[in-house]
Amino acid sequence: MSIKEQPRSFCTIFPNFRDLHFYKDPGQIPYRFSRIGYNASLVCYGKGENFIESEKCLKIIKLPDNYFSRKFNSGILFFLLTNSRKIDILHTFHLTWSSLLFVYLYKILHRSGFTYLKLDDCAFAGKPHWEWDNRETRLNPPGRDKIKSRLKHQIIRRFFLNKVDLWSVEDEYSREIFEARYDFFRGKLITVYNGHTSDLQGSVPAPDPADKENIILTAGRLGTFQKATEILLEAFRSVASQTNYVLHLAGPIEPAFNTCLDKFRHDYPFLNTRVIFHGPLGRDELYRLYCRSKIFCLPSRYEGMAIVFPEAMYYGNAIVTTMDVSLKYLIERFGFGLMVDKENSKALSDALLNVINDNELRDKMAQNAHELASALLNWGEIIEMLEKEIAVRRNNRT
Repeated sequence: MSIKEQPRSFCTIFPNFRDLHFYKDPGQIPYRFSRIGYNASLVCYGKGENFIESEKCLKIIKLPDNYFSRKFNSGILFFLLTNSRKIDILHTFHLTWSSLLFVYLYKILHRSGFTYLKLDDCAFAGKPHWEWDNRETRLNPPGRDKIKSRLKHQIIRRFFLNKVDLWSVEDEYSREIFEARYDFFRGKLITVYNGHTSDLQGSVPAPDPADKENIILTAGRLGTFQKATEILLEAFRSVASQTNYVLHLAGPIEPAFNTCLDKFRHDYPFLNTRVIFHGPLGRDELYRLYCRSKIFCLPSRYEGMAIVFPEAMYYGNAIVTTMDVSLKYLIERFGFGLMVDKENSKALSDALLNVINDNELRDKMAQNAHELASALLNWGEIIEMLEKEIAVRRNNRT
């Protein structure tokens, strides 16, 4: 029987969900399932918390957030003990002990239920936190009790992994690499992109390309090792001397990075009016900044399918990034950006200048970016594909 022939319940478990997550995959996946007729809900800790945006669109089941509820995740385990048989599809995130434990308990209580686990690991980031070698999966960092770690490893390999009916990663290259490397992924691992939410009512509309300004934009946790903000600043120093572009940076700044920023400002005071830090921005403020900018640049040392990518693309930004991101597969095929080697400020500045100085190239990249984000990297299309994958696997089991 098709998954669409009767209403089904879809439940996302995301223990640390907060209102800001509604516009990301933890909130969008259950919300979009609710829009296509599912009885969808999200379970998290946070009784007494206000979920102003989320609860407008999504049923939030808030569990008490205290020591006893959090200890061993007893609050969520009790919820599953009493509700598993009411859930047709259980959705969790990340290959961790707790997520796999949720899946295992659910499947013990509801054998015909379906489990989906979304990974955010990217093959370009090196070994994932759970990876050891082709024979082992270790979920505990070095230095922890070895006996406990080995016991968990054996439980995971023997009992937990085969309870996941469907896994997903965020890009094709990671899917190919992980599926070839790990037998428990084979035949069960698909690609599920992250998308933008600009189709939601009240969202900032896409701009007229003629209204854009000479702005290079980046967004994220500025100053972290992953984001390589210092590489971008160094690259922009060369760009600024040859163009009239301005660099805008949105997002919180790592405290340890302030020393680097102070030195940059001291050494290059003439750039102070050309390098603008916005700090953390609300969704609409960030979307308006996308509308103004022509180029979105993320020089990450590694990066999954960061949601800022489809957002910037939808608002008509050409993309300049590194080879070590989940967007690589799509850039190679659809030509909406340039990629360079990581930690190479010279290559990054050359790529930026290439896009800046070639108006025809930049306009074509911006158009391709918007079209791809509209057609492929929107949550409606993403969930339609995911639902079909779940339906095929459910039907094949019967």
